[in-house]
Amino acid sequence: MTDRPGTADADLDWRAFLIGGGVFLVSGIGLVVHILTDAPLAVVLSLLVLGGGLLVGITMSSRPAALARWRRLVPVGVVVGVVATAAYDGSRWLLVQVAGFHTSPFTALPFFGEALLGSAGGSTARTVAGVAFHLVNGIAFGVAYTVWFGERHPAWGLAFAMGLEASMLALYPGWLDVRSVRELTSISLLGHVVYGLTLAGTAHVLLDRRPV
Repeated sequence: MTDRPGTADADLDWRAFLIGGGVFLVSGIGLVVHILTDAPLAVVLSLLVLGGGLLVGITMSSRPAALARWRRLVPVGVVVGVVATAAYDGSRWLLVQVAGFHTSPFTALPFFGEALLGSAGGSTARTVAGVAFHLVNGIAFGVAYTVWFGERHPAWGLAFAMGLEASMLALYPGWLDVRSVRELTSISLLGHVVYGLTLAGTAHVLLDRRPV
């Protein structure tokens, strides 16, 4: 860890560093738990959010410098996540239109909604819930990236996104029962490359203008 102000490790020990970013991965972790165990996603998410909030509170309460920095980075991360998620979805949609793929880039959205609401929710409610979950996921991952790697070399953005890509390709084909794994892989890979590059570029611009 370095003491130079403005670096990713300034005023942070490893606990604050890991938990400060990791708490924003709870939606993704919850989805993985649901896919692997079929546990109700809403219940899993509630427990993870509660546990993550408690961990952040306990960890940061005795580290005022780390807490202050975390509070400054989180709003930046939200903007980073919004921009990157828009780029992610836009690039996937454009690829499907240009390549003439039959696989929708938004195949997972109703599955997200069903995982949250179960069979009780109507199709419209499941779609709305799925879209909301997708947006929360993309934005929260952007916050996690900003807290962990936003001030590091832009290559970290691509590495972070490729980690998400690997997790997705390991779980989604079987869960979504897609007809064309090749199309899904092409769509997902392009989307995550664009997502990672946009994360890195947006964080670099915002943090360069706003010292933390």
